[in-house]
Amino acid sequence: MDNAAYIEDYFTGSPNPEQIRIFEQRVQTDPAFAEEVAFYLSVHTVAGEIAQSRKKQQFREIYQKHLFTNASPVKKTSGNPPVRKLVYYISVAAIVAGICFGIYVYQRPVNPQELAIRYEENYLKSLPVTLGNHSDSIQSGLQLFNAGKIAEAQIVFEQIIQSDTNNFTAQKYAGLISLRLKEYDRALTYFKQLETHTELFANPALFYQALTLMERNQSGDLAKAKQYLRLIVQHDLEGKETAEKWLRKM
Repeated sequence: MDNAAYIEDYFTGSPNPEQIRIFEQRVQTDPAFAEEVAFYLSVHTVAGEIAQSRKKQQFREIYQKHLFTNASPVKKTSGNPPVRKLVYYISVAAIVAGICFGIYVYQRPVNPQELAIRYEENYLKSLPVTLGNHSDSIQSGLQLFNAGKIAEAQIVFEQIIQSDTNNFTAQKYAGLISLRLKEYDRALTYFKQLETHTELFANPALFYQALTLMERNQSGDLAKAKQYLRLIVQHDLEGKETAEKWLRKM
């Protein structure tokens, strides 16, 4: 693996402590390598989305151009390098080592279950009560939920579904309430029903399924959740912005 690929893999992957130690040691002992790492970091901002394939290709093109037009090869000498050059490399090595560790801490994978729970706490502790198109029963269910009577609200929405098995709104709220009650299998059942409503312009079915799987966190759940999140991004579905953020963090 050439240096370009090695440096790129380090910053776009999830290095373990041993890989970090080896990388930082090489930065500090190999001046030419330290220069290449410093150049890489100058191309990409620390918090940038350097994992995107297009940016990877851009880096490789810039990197190759830099090698052939701007870089001067490091000559091997029998003695020590000049003091000023040695101080420069030591400074670069220290800065790069600090940035490497900072990126590892900042960009290390986040627990998907934590992401899901945080989302639920921020956005699903209350549900919007709207007047107009929805039936009185749906409004009653939402009011019960927002009053903290979650189990009672679930009964209301299940009764609506029993009388109208194609009621999208009731299915959505029944699924969200099941999620709040930690009844993950039931929530997934309702969200699967939502998925059949292909006539809707904005359907959050896949997003809610991914959310539920991330929070349930059983064997195979994360892989399936990532699959749903990628589909959301690929097809520009409801929840795309959050799906992109989660995929980067995971």
